[in-house]
Amino acid sequence: MLELKRLDNLDILTHEVQRLVDFYHVTLGLPFYLPYVKEEQYAALNLGNLTLYIFRSGDGEHAPRRTTVNADNLPGFDSISFEVADLDAAEAALDGKVVWVNERMEWKHQNGTWYRNRPFFDPDGNMLYLTEPHRV
Repeated sequence: MLELKRLDNLDILTHEVQRLVDFYHVTLGLPFYLPYVKEEQYAALNLGNLTLYIFRSGDGEHAPRRTTVNADNLPGFDSISFEVADLDAAEAALDGKVVWVNERMEWKHQNGTWYRNRPFFDPDGNMLYLTEPHRV
């Protein structure tokens, strides 16, 4: 019987590893999980409950930027959401350092759970979210 335990890692492929390392490590403040050696063309960053790997990719174009409207996007993985305790403070800390996708959004479920979100792009155009969850 298959027994999945947890999400272990997430990989991002890029033409410019250092540019994404600067963004995720310096701008977002994620610590390294493994020692970073620039010449190895990969990085492993600690997200607490999983490891974010950034790997050098081959030739080709990056997939088009996604929007916050799911029906407008091609199938596939959509985004990464970072939980924050205070969305206002997190937005203020990143203002001027990231490209925001659009304004803050709220989503509410009928059971009373709701989220405040703010989407932004990394330098390669991958969509990320700051999310302030309010769980019932």
